[in-house]
Amino acid sequence: MGKWNSSEIEELKRFYQENNVPSDRLVKDKDALDRFATEFNNRVKHTPNLTPKEIADQLFKLRKSGKLPRIRK
Repeated sequence: MGKWNSSEIEELKRFYQENNVPSDRLVKDKDALDRFATEFNNRVKHTPNLTPKEIADQLFKLRKSGKLPRIRK
């Protein structure tokens, strides 16, 4: 599992909000999560690339801690 730094977490929150798809829907749709992970990795240049599972886990942690912006659709 990759280590997240604070700038990557902030970028994940921004990108999540821009993407405008609720986290529960995002993690249930493998194709959407794969696209989200690819685009996010292109933005942050994390080496090695973060996996969709790592990104979903981080989104879940942020949501549970109340640090993820609310998106309602």
